[in-house]
Amino acid sequence: MRKLILSMNVTLDGFMAGSNSELDWHFRSWTNEMTRYASEQLSRADTILLGRITYQAMAGYWSDETLNATCPREDVPFADMMNNYNKIVFSKSLQKAEWRNSTLAKENIREQVLKLKRKEGKNIIVYGSGKIAAALIKLNLVDEYMLWVHPVVLGKGRPLFKSLHTDLQLKLMNTRIFESGVVVLCYGI
Repeated sequence: MRKLILSMNVTLDGFMAGSNSELDWHFRSWTNEMTRYASEQLSRADTILLGRITYQAMAGYWSDETLNATCPREDVPFADMMNNYNKIVFSKSLQKAEWRNSTLAKENIREQVLKLKRKEGKNIIVYGSGKIAAALIKLNLVDEYMLWVHPVVLGKGRPLFKSLHTDLQLKLMNTRIFESGVVVLCYGI
C-alpha cells in the first residue's frame, strides 16, 4: 500500500502560517540545499494532494506557462515533477483544475485517499494545504510527517495540529539539518 506523506513548513512554535495566512517567514530561510532535498523527497512520490488555495498558488508559480528561462537551475527538477505528477485537488468551490495532470476531487476525502493508497504507484505527498492536512490528520490517514521546522517564532498563527482530539504517537524516523537552521523531522506512525 502506498504511503501518504504530509510535508509541512512549520515555525518553532508550531504554526504552519501566520494569523493572516502569511508564509513569507519560510521563504527567508529557504536554500538551494533545501530545494535539492525537497526534490529527492518528491521523487519518491507520484501523486500530490492539494487544497484549493495551495493548488492555485502552486499552479501560478510552477506551471509550464509561468516557468521560463529565468527559472533557477536548482528548481528545474522540482518544477518538472510538479508539472508531470498527478495532482488531486480537494475543493468545494473550484470549478476546474486546469494545471497539467490535475484532477478535481469533490467526493469524500477519506474514500478518495483510501482509493489512492490502494492503487499501484509511488507515495502520495501533501504540500501545505492546511485544511486538507487537518482533515487527513483527523481521519488518521497520514503515514509519515515531514516537518520542515524553521528557526522562526511567530507567537500566533495557524497551528498545524489545532483540531487534533486525541494523542498522536509518532516515531522519529530521521532528521536533516540545513545550514539555514531549518531542521526536517520525519516521523512515522
